[in-house]
Amino acid sequence: MMKTQSNQQNPKQGSTAKTIFLKVIPLVLTAWLAIYTLTMGIAVHKQVKAFQSQGNQGGDTLSWSSEEWQLLKDKTFLEARIALAGDDSIAMTIDFQDSIIRLETKGVVLREVKFGKVEISRFFKALKPLSYAALFSKPFMITEIEGSIVKEPIQVKKAPRDSTEAAQNITTVDTSRVEFVEWHLQLDSVFVVSFVQSERSFGQIDWPTLKYRLSRNYQTFAETNRDLLRFRLPAYQPEVTLFIPGIETKSFYRALPPNGKVALKF
Repeated sequence: MMKTQSNQQNPKQGSTAKTIFLKVIPLVLTAWLAIYTLTMGIAVHKQVKAFQSQGNQGGDTLSWSSEEWQLLKDKTFLEARIALAGDDSIAMTIDFQDSIIRLETKGVVLREVKFGKVEISRFFKALKPLSYAALFSKPFMITEIEGSIVKEPIQVKKAPRDSTEAAQNITTVDTSRVEFVEWHLQLDSVFVVSFVQSERSFGQIDWPTLKYRLSRNYQTFAETNRDLLRFRLPAYQPEVTLFIPGIETKSFYRALPPNGKVALKF
């Protein structure tokens, strides 16, 4: 009698589970995706308005020619580089017009490299002249720097007791190892600049790089969902991605101090 009743309830349980997996869960995910898309759109619009208001309280109603725009950008970049020259630490300058990245200290160029490919968020093209000058006339402080490789490799060794032991402890460099390099900077917690090694065949990626990307995506996803659950607009950080040679990608990453400064010219 009990066995018959149990068999009669199984179809209902199966129907309920089928409804949950085929209807309820997809509906919840669709609703959450719609909310996510809407709130991110609002967050982008809010960020644009906040940046447009800087140095533009009276409204930028002037008509700027392309020559005037260029002169303003040159002047703004020069002011930022002069501010960097007053600091003792190594700084970075990125000129997107000339496709050049530099490491500088006190105005002296230590290292320079040209990049051939760059992906720039449309957010930066929405800035008006006066707002642009107010934002980029001073350097940005690095608030986060992370990558797929160790930034400061340290190897601790015990000092040899004699020449024989020293000869036995010679370190050999593994030249066969292929290391893909990728890293990013967060500037004043409002901009993100990513650097990706340009020499790469389709689908070529190692585990450290994959782990680094998953960590970045998870952190962004977690922070966004945390804000949504608290009924707050998620933070939006416009991003620029540069593709440069691997050896330069590594050297720039390891030479730049974690609390360094960066000047940008778009």
